[in-house]
Amino acid sequence: MTNKLNTFVQVDPGHFHSALVLKESLDGVSSTIHVYSELDQLLLNHLTLVSGFNQRADNPSNWKLEVHTGPDSLDRMIKEKMGEAVIIAGHNRSKIKTILACLENGFHVLADKPWVIEAVDFPILEKALKVAQEKNLVVMDIMTERCEVVSLLQRELSNSLEIMGPFLKTGRPALSLRSSHSLCKKVNGLQLRRPVSFFDIAEQGEGLTDVGIHLVDLSMWLLFPDKGICHKNDIRIKSATRWPTILDLSQFQAATGQEKYPSSLDDYVEGDCLTYFGNNTVDYEIHGLTIHVDTRWDFMAGPDGLDTYSAITRGEKARIELRQNEATNFESEIFVKPVSHSMDQLQLLLEAKVRDLSKKFEGLGLIRHEGEFQLSIPKKLRTGHESHFGMITRQFLSHLRKESPIPAWEFANHLSRYFITVEGVKISRGAV
Repeated sequence: MTNKLNTFVQVDPGHFHSALVLKESLDGVSSTIHVYSELDQLLLNHLTLVSGFNQRADNPSNWKLEVHTGPDSLDRMIKEKMGEAVIIAGHNRSKIKTILACLENGFHVLADKPWVIEAVDFPILEKALKVAQEKNLVVMDIMTERCEVVSLLQRELSNSLEIMGPFLKTGRPALSLRSSHSLCKKVNGLQLRRPVSFFDIAEQGEGLTDVGIHLVDLSMWLLFPDKGICHKNDIRIKSATRWPTILDLSQFQAATGQEKYPSSLDDYVEGDCLTYFGNNTVDYEIHGLTIHVDTRWDFMAGPDGLDTYSAITRGEKARIELRQNEATNFESEIFVKPVSHSMDQLQLLLEAKVRDLSKKFEGLGLIRHEGEFQLSIPKKLRTGHESHFGMITRQFLSHLRKESPIPAWEFANHLSRYFITVEGVKISRGAV
């Protein structure tokens, strides 16, 4: 066993997720992080968040950021090589080229979504994953939604043939996923200021290629657990749509802290209003199962900008619904509704399943309502979205240290999720 510390570098932190990777101290990782960036507001935002993590009263982190400012950040980082692994977040349009350059120069890569936002860049993704395999480098996409306890529980229940029966193949989709995100929100208790580039879809991507990648990833992870999906043979995209969210100047000011629209957004501004194409749907089939994905950006989706999410898996015997709305006090909850089961039959099956799941999810319970059941999920199991970045980073470190291999199916599904998002947006633009 070696006592060598793993070393991280960051390049051009353009999204607050680059800071969330550092929200907690990481065992076995050097506390010194080298950050390469131009001296701009994005860097200052990043430093403010990390400083907040270091100064919090409860379990503060202890990061020491060595900041290297100036032009040509990526070239300088590659030349100086002050770490073995690169954390990348933000600057979506150029991100895949940054990832490829890092891999070609021997860095391991932990990169936030999305890796590609246009179909024309999909071949670069294919090349990047091939380089990683050839050089035996660890490269990971930060798929945080897999860490949510409600997602894990829905996956377990949905793949119980006794409870669900076969997934629906006719009529309604086997799986419907929807997310609503807030342009104005708080992170770590502070008002988030989005960079103006966020509203430039040529730089940020549309809703489906950005946050929608999580939903598409979940669709394969939920319906086909631990199985590789080939984008060339297993997927058929049926239809896709897009529509804008319209912001007035006061809403833009609240989201960005800027007093006026910059010239870089001229193509999206008319009068006092900004047109932001953050909303998409896509319908596709995988192995004969239809999946519907709906992703939306509102000025403020939930209380204090809380993002909301719902997912419904449909079987011939039962339906599993993940709900997060006013009726659940905006807490994510799992409900099970009978289709061909009687309530009493379903209760016996669920009680047995809950007993089994309680070995892994301690304190899990079952509540019977009129016409449906609800899982009772203890608060201690609800770890929160921001903490999931630490979970993913620890998985990355486990692969880097060769403590656990990357699952074989991840390579195929990495390609497949981005194939669906970029092709979906491409189709939706043709439908407008």
